[in-house]
Amino acid sequence: MKKNLFMIAAVALAAVACNKETAPEQLPAGEVVTFEASTDGADTKVVLDGKISKWENGDKITIHNGTKGYEFSTTDEGAKAEFTYTGDDFSGEKFIAVYPAGTYTADVEAKTVVANVPTYQPSRDGSFSAGAVPSVAYSETQSLMFRNAAALLKFTVKGKNVKGLVFYGNNGEAVSGDVKVTMNDDNTIKTIEAQKTTITENEVTETKLITWAKVWANTSNWCFVEGTTYYLAVVPQNFTKGFTAQLEIDGVGTVDVKKLETAYELKPNTILDLGELEYVAPPVTELNWGVAGTMTNWADNADLAMTAEGDWLVAKNVTIEAGSEFKFRANGNWTNNRGTETATAVAADTETKVVANGQDISAAVPAIYDIYLSKNADKMKLVKVGDIEVPDPEQPVASDWGIVGDINGWNAPDITMYSYKGMYVAYNVNFTSAGGFKIRKGGVWNDSYNYGLSAGNANVSAGYWYSVITSGGSGNMMVPAGTYDIWFDLTNKKVYILTPGADPETASKGTPVAPLTDKWYLVGAFNSWKAADAKYQMTAEGTWYVFKNFNVSGEVKFVADANWSVNRGGSWKGVNQKITLSQGGANIKVTSGTYDVYLSSDAKYAYFMTVGQTPAN
Repeated sequence: MKKNLFMIAAVALAAVACNKETAPEQLPAGEVVTFEASTDGADTKVVLDGKISKWENGDKITIHNGTKGYEFSTTDEGAKAEFTYTGDDFSGEKFIAVYPAGTYTADVEAKTVVANVPTYQPSRDGSFSAGAVPSVAYSETQSLMFRNAAALLKFTVKGKNVKGLVFYGNNGEAVSGDVKVTMNDDNTIKTIEAQKTTITENEVTETKLITWAKVWANTSNWCFVEGTTYYLAVVPQNFTKGFTAQLEIDGVGTVDVKKLETAYELKPNTILDLGELEYVAPPVTELNWGVAGTMTNWADNADLAMTAEGDWLVAKNVTIEAGSEFKFRANGNWTNNRGTETATAVAADTETKVVANGQDISAAVPAIYDIYLSKNADKMKLVKVGDIEVPDPEQPVASDWGIVGDINGWNAPDITMYSYKGMYVAYNVNFTSAGGFKIRKGGVWNDSYNYGLSAGNANVSAGYWYSVITSGGSGNMMVPAGTYDIWFDLTNKKVYILTPGADPETASKGTPVAPLTDKWYLVGAFNSWKAADAKYQMTAEGTWYVFKNFNVSGEVKFVADANWSVNRGGSWKGVNQKITLSQGGANIKVTSGTYDVYLSSDAKYAYFMTVGQTPAN
């Protein structure tokens, strides 16, 4: 049976006030506590611009009575709904109520509650993300009037390839995340203050003010539907230098589409209509064209830059070897690209038509060329400027290629490599201590002539060859202290690490090994959760961090520093079973026992092994 009946009136900010009811001395405890939530209108879940919602079956609110928050739910639908809580522990004289239901930090006496405006909001046709607009009420009576602690941005899009909308203030204002809402005695909002919020992105967890909010296209093809109205909830405030709205365009990236550079106050419980947003691609003549191909390893952010020269754009002194292919593309991505109509090799000094999404381009004769593209991106030509250097197999010849790294402080002059036997070689390179190196051309950092490992910085060993790539994202080759002959096969993109005098033909294919930092520690109740405890530091053993004969009872995590900024957790799978780890993951609830603990070099998984056994056996 019902023990209590309370009224919740959800009304617009501009609506007339309800008559004040007589405050009870104390709300009695009961088995079923019931609030009646009233609305008087139509469209949206909360009240914005005079609109009032209909409640839906399954809706939940939280009511805080000064001791803790209680979740109330309804099975009703319509303008009025009864919300109930079952239990004999609810009572109180003052209340903070919040929609949607959740775990909130509230101080009823101070009339404050910390709610949340989500940073990433899935789209809903004609509405906003469920629960994205927190609504708060304070009362000392049996009637609760909700006030919205967020504002909405309204927009439509033009175009079929828009995946999201990002909004931020031009002066670094906090746009989403936790907000502290303080109410007045009359149940109006006194202040809304953004709070630092804990957020995890790319496996990195930070606590900070969040300066953006994004609504993403929650549709079957992950793109917004043209003409459909969407909303994004944001923290209301005065944007002192205006704001910027960006569209995320499939294949293009994030581009500005609406920018206000003067102060604008966005008030709670209001909707700002951004209108129809459209990305208009710049004319072909205004695009930033470059050359991508075999000579750049087709890598991102490695295109050969082109500069204006009359009615043409040109990339100069490009070596096009036998089997090399290339295309023109704009802004480092494939949204706008040009190739030949057919897969035929281009002769020197011949203007050739190029088309959008055409075929890969090759040269009829391997040579060094200036590569030209017309400003209208409709034709190209190759102008030969030199022959490809052919090394004398009987005598090493100094080349433009060299070695740069810890051995020379990563500064020119580089250690010269010599053309010999179809490759480049530097003899007797002496690393007095362990260090890294890369291979580059001309003693300068050019992404097109900067070679290193594809998997980031990693250890390499003498007697092996390793595949390398070009681009700014390639990793350093890390060698132990010693003296080496280092060979570079530009044609096949290989680097050989050899003992002095060894023949490259004797080398085997090597696998780079990620370097170990020896800075991972075990933490848990066994050491009072002390991070970076030297007593529980793991040691490097091959490609693992290891701690042997670890006697444990309770929960465990892995940390890499004293302030917990890098930590890994996961779910216990059993003895000798692989545990997948994540940044900021859960405490691992290990079954009591003694184990040899293994953590992978990338700290992505771990094993608690029977003593004496390794993950390999």
